[in-house]
Amino acid sequence: MKRDFTEAEGKSFDLIIIGGGIIGANIARDAAMRGLKTLLLEKDDFATGTTSRSTRLIHGGFRYLQHFEFGLVREDLREREILLKIAPHLVYPLPFLIPVTTAKDHVIMAAGTLVYDILSYDKSVPGRKHYNRKTTMKMEPNMRLEGLRGADQYYDCQIWFTERLCLENIISAVENNAVALNHAKVTGILKEGNIISGVKVQDKLTGKEYEIKSRMVVNAAGHWMDAVCGMMYGHPKQMVRRTKGVHLLTPRLSNNALVLYAKSDGRLWFVIPAGKYSLVGTTDTDYKGDLEAVYADKTDVDYLIQEVQRVFPNLQTKDIFYTYAGLRSLPDSGDEKPSNVSRAHKTIDHEKLDGVKGFISVLGGKITGARGISEEITNLVCKKLEIKAKCKTAGTPLPGAPMVTREELTKITTETKTDFETLAYLSSLYGSRYLKVLDYAQRGARGMQPLCPHSKDITAQIWYAVAEESTYTVSDFMMRRSGLGLAECQGLDAVEIVGREMGKLLNWKPDEQKQQVNEYKSTAALAQKYKTA
Repeated sequence: MKRDFTEAEGKSFDLIIIGGGIIGANIARDAAMRGLKTLLLEKDDFATGTTSRSTRLIHGGFRYLQHFEFGLVREDLREREILLKIAPHLVYPLPFLIPVTTAKDHVIMAAGTLVYDILSYDKSVPGRKHYNRKTTMKMEPNMRLEGLRGADQYYDCQIWFTERLCLENIISAVENNAVALNHAKVTGILKEGNIISGVKVQDKLTGKEYEIKSRMVVNAAGHWMDAVCGMMYGHPKQMVRRTKGVHLLTPRLSNNALVLYAKSDGRLWFVIPAGKYSLVGTTDTDYKGDLEAVYADKTDVDYLIQEVQRVFPNLQTKDIFYTYAGLRSLPDSGDEKPSNVSRAHKTIDHEKLDGVKGFISVLGGKITGARGISEEITNLVCKKLEIKAKCKTAGTPLPGAPMVTREELTKITTETKTDFETLAYLSSLYGSRYLKVLDYAQRGARGMQPLCPHSKDITAQIWYAVAEESTYTVSDFMMRRSGLGLAECQGLDAVEIVGREMGKLLNWKPDEQKQQVNEYKSTAALAQKYKTA
């Protein structure tokens, strides 16, 4: 997969998708697999926005039951099963415990897990269980929850590398003849009367501008949706309500994923195990700030720490490795409490809304439901283009599938005389495509050299990412092509090495290399901004 504007310049497409997050990536894959001539445009890097700032779960949405959104829960539970089949190397079952402290809680949670089980009637994960207090404490000996009576257990799934899920959808789209361009900013919408005919786009790496024709345009820009609609209308139009969700990375707190309810406002939050770490989150507050620099502030962190300390009193603010914050794009429904706003997506056909033909916007949607949402959008596109082609994405594995077995890793370890743990890590990131990275590693003496003491990433991943995965900035690699940005040091212990290596491959001058490194450091600094903001 290579970034090449000549593949788009002067050409006409059936479909242009604006936004390279999880929704846009899935639409590109679906459309390309149906034979549509497809172009995906992303103004930064693929998965830069909300996709890389979630709770990293594939789940039905247990909390949505309390809002009686049974249809949404069932839809996402169905998609959870599909993802387990088409991306088993990235998505894996995870048990969740819901500690209960009152008889009322026990009845409510038992009913909730029963309904969840019923709605996931076609599940491949284990069913619900209940544990008494003694067993619960054996399972979670570090938990100190006042009045604990026991716990209910259910299963959902975890996906630690959501960025890879997004990227693999794009790789699949490109393998099916789509064109995908990152660092390609849409600066205008081409319009002939009330018919959309394409877009204006700027190559952010060279500054060159292009006009590209298309029969249909889909706006999947997430929390930038209003800005894209504004280009189309010629004036600002507010359709999106943005709420901020904050997460903390801390030392490992629990053995299982925990579902807890905040004492201060009753909102559900999680403690999620992630290797030697825990991911704690999330918050849900309205956001009207800078869309390009979203961060956790002191209020966000204090809220989560206060709740965590009710369960794990030894955790202190100083123990936090870093934070991250993302935005939910929700329908603008007025003054309703943020956590009560439906998480159901909304498809906006602008021809029906205001008579503008050839333009569709998609608002909201979870990572779990992205494939199904994209099927709905692509069905609509095909209907408008009078193309009869069925969706194939539910039954076609993603490029990194299937999951690599321990036996295979052991065999390759012996044959190549490489470290088993490193190969296991690479397979957790790339799935079966780890062999491509291993091939690059054999091309130079430094290929297997570790990049950081806090992760298993190696030098060959840089070579592979630049050559094969449209990687053009240090941030692209640190945050979305490797696990470095997720490590406790945020990859800062490796950033100079990465900068030098990428500089050699991309012929950066010293000043450009320094700028690239500094830009990543500035991005990483947002994760620590709660200490001063």
